[in-house]
Amino acid sequence: MMFGKIAGVWLVTLCVLLAGVGVATAQEQAPLRLGYINTAGDSGERSYESIEDALEESTQIELLDDGEVLASAQAMGLELATFRQSALREENRAAFAQLMSEENIEGLLIHDVFGGGNTLQVVVLGPRGEELADVRYSIRRGRIDQDGVMQVLREVFSALVPEVLAYREAQELERQRQLEEEEAARAQTEAQVEPLDQEDDLRAAAVARHRQQYGNMAPHLKVRAGLMVGQRMMRQSTNEAFEINHNTPLFGGGARVDAMLAIFDGGRAALEVGAHFDVAPYTSQFADEPLAGQYMRGGGQVRYVRGLGPSLKGRGLVGAEILSATLAPNALYTGHSYLTAQLGVGLGYAFGELAELNLAALFTPVISGTNSAGAYGEGSFAPSASAQVGLVVRTFEPFLIGVDYTYQLHLREFPDPVIVEAPVSSRDQFHTVLISAGYRFDFGG
Repeated sequence: MMFGKIAGVWLVTLCVLLAGVGVATAQEQAPLRLGYINTAGDSGERSYESIEDALEESTQIELLDDGEVLASAQAMGLELATFRQSALREENRAAFAQLMSEENIEGLLIHDVFGGGNTLQVVVLGPRGEELADVRYSIRRGRIDQDGVMQVLREVFSALVPEVLAYREAQELERQRQLEEEEAARAQTEAQVEPLDQEDDLRAAAVARHRQQYGNMAPHLKVRAGLMVGQRMMRQSTNEAFEINHNTPLFGGGARVDAMLAIFDGGRAALEVGAHFDVAPYTSQFADEPLAGQYMRGGGQVRYVRGLGPSLKGRGLVGAEILSATLAPNALYTGHSYLTAQLGVGLGYAFGELAELNLAALFTPVISGTNSAGAYGEGSFAPSASAQVGLVVRTFEPFLIGVDYTYQLHLREFPDPVIVEAPVSSRDQFHTVLISAGYRFDFGG
């Protein structure tokens, strides 16, 4: 058919112009996979066939069988009415995107005729199921001439071709990324099986070791000890003219023990336990008298660790802790003690083989506690919380250097004190930093 051949040649030329490349390059491009659906039934058949003939003549178009396209669409719940109505198309955009992806359709043309057979409509869907254009053209009694076909297709491909080229470029980039990941995985496997002797392979070996270490957790024990410094800030008062403040610096020592034990879920999850202990003696000027005192904190945690990526871990933790800050016997205040539960979440991020950063936020309800050996009565429940930030330098592993910061807040109410007549409120805050050194023991996995 001469008309179809002329239109087909025009389509090739249009694709070349819109792609912005030469004819030879355009001919190397794979044909555009196009679906063309008639939703108008018999009233749109004549104009549909005219455009269909032009599309079939083009070597740059792979026109898909409309029956097969409709069958695949119906399997996804897309009926013919959904194609025809704009509101239903928008409502089912995700399903159209799925259809385009699963059937490898790069463009979908939806043909309709209305207005007594005098208006032709072609809706253009892009490769991601998005609506790109709504092309309309006046026809007579359902027929369209050669000029009309060319005009309609010019508008169709002006909208569609740039989107298809951009989509293909994105798909190619994704394919290249997957190939690079597969190549890196093969390099990692080869690095585990046999040593790399050539200097050019040192970088690939480092990448393989990094992914193995942080993508797959291994059982180990870390022990650290060092200098602890900090500050306690306690205020205890009533609504009347009674107030006690105990603000004292803390200088002492502390230790941390952390062990990753059971590894499961293909190396992506683990059970971890930890223990901590800090102690700091001090002398406080209290009521014009120097009084000896001691800060002590110790406890343990059980943690569920989940690998969230090559360098990122999430933690859910439970634990318990004993905390006390005491003073020598006197008439007003001899210190607080707390036995708390710990419930919290945390994140850990590994900076390659250089360091690991750990963050945690904890709810620490007080199970039991005392205030000046019961002089202020029994304490009632009040909010308590803690935040932790830890950095462990691993450059010299198995030797470790660590810095751990902890903030703790305990709010307590004492409604029936013995030594004063009004209810007492206390606000107890601790800021501590442990600077430590230690060793990591790896014991298989």
